[in-house]
Amino acid sequence: MPNKNERAAPAGAGNGSEIDQLAGKISSENTPAAAKSQAARRSRNKGARIEREIIDLHRRFGIHAERVPLSGAAHYKGAGHDVDIFPFGKDAIPFLCEVKGRKGGDGFKTLERWLGDNDALFLKRNNADPLILLPARIWFILLDRVR
Repeated sequence: MPNKNERAAPAGAGNGSEIDQLAGKISSENTPAAAKSQAARRSRNKGARIEREIIDLHRRFGIHAERVPLSGAAHYKGAGHDVDIFPFGKDAIPFLCEVKGRKGGDGFKTLERWLGDNDALFLKRNNADPLILLPARIWFILLDRVR
């Protein structure tokens, strides 16, 4: 009796379907390209969801915010950021903001540990401007006071 390998049609034989010599037909949904496409779509959707959450948070505090069209995919109006936040009113120049989200928080955990219970964390790399990490509660206190 022939084994499974001998019974399987050679790749590309017959109807043009792609054949796996051991397992039979390969679904186009299970190809590496399809998996990569699905992962990219999930990543894009997650990014858009987190951007909308940030916008909704600002709107609840009465601060106008907008998601940049095609954020992450194109440079809209010459910028590659995700969200515009208008702390000084809709007609004022917005803050151009980048939004990042991580399932496990890798990298964020270290920053959170360094911040601790403090109101801000200043991060300084040689020959670069300092970065300032603020908890949302401090960010909204500052925005409320400058309005």
